[in-house]
Amino acid sequence: MKKLIVCVALLLVPALMFAGDKSKDKDKTGKDKKATVDSGSFGIFVGGKRIGTEKFSVDQQGDEAVVIAEISVQDGNVKSEQNSELRIAADGSLKSYKWHSIQPGKEEFTIEPKDQLLIEHLITAEQRRQEIPFVLPISTVILDDNFFSHRELLIWRYLATGCAPQNGQLQCKPSHFGILIPHQQNSGTTSVELIGRDKINYKGSERELNKMKIDTAGAQWLIWVDDPENHYKVLKMTVPSTNIEIIRD
Repeated sequence: MKKLIVCVALLLVPALMFAGDKSKDKDKTGKDKKATVDSGSFGIFVGGKRIGTEKFSVDQQGDEAVVIAEISVQDGNVKSEQNSELRIAADGSLKSYKWHSIQPGKEEFTIEPKDQLLIEHLITAEQRRQEIPFVLPISTVILDDNFFSHRELLIWRYLATGCAPQNGQLQCKPSHFGILIPHQQNSGTTSVELIGRDKINYKGSERELNKMKIDTAGAQWLIWVDDPENHYKVLKMTVPSTNIEIIRD
């Protein structure tokens, strides 16, 4: 599993190309074999009360990473259900990002490369079709504010490009990544930084984890990441300026 985590992290690094006999990576039907790197769910808590769940899977399939996520939130009488599929090529570039809303209204969009830039094909709740171009390179990181698993992918990319283990601990420099936030139709830069080791209570026991910080357009996220023997999985996220917590089930 650790090798798969590293492999998908490297899929997110620009300029990396796979080599070797790809015929060994095919199943009996000739399709690329799929290997699951991570799967599970995040509980979404506001003020200590659980209001939703994100279920997700991260797979390596041939020369691409495929991230499937679905989220369900119910806060009072308001219920929201959404799903998405993110595909990233072997050189770190975006192949496609698809999003669907089931509730409260049916909407969808797809983001894909066009002429080395990105374009969003949008179908609104009123079933109007729009095309929104973004003058962004195809290496831009999709950081959908509706899916927390995208932050785990960003952490893995940071680990693969800005960190190195020394004496059994991570040594990292702060890194910056160009991002696109689809629902805001907004792009910018996010910074990722390793703060250090931190002890937290997780599922009733004390755990010492890697504490990281993500800053995006003034919004700060604190993220606790497990060690390499546990595959660098994200276990907890918080937004200090709010009472939101995201905890892996």
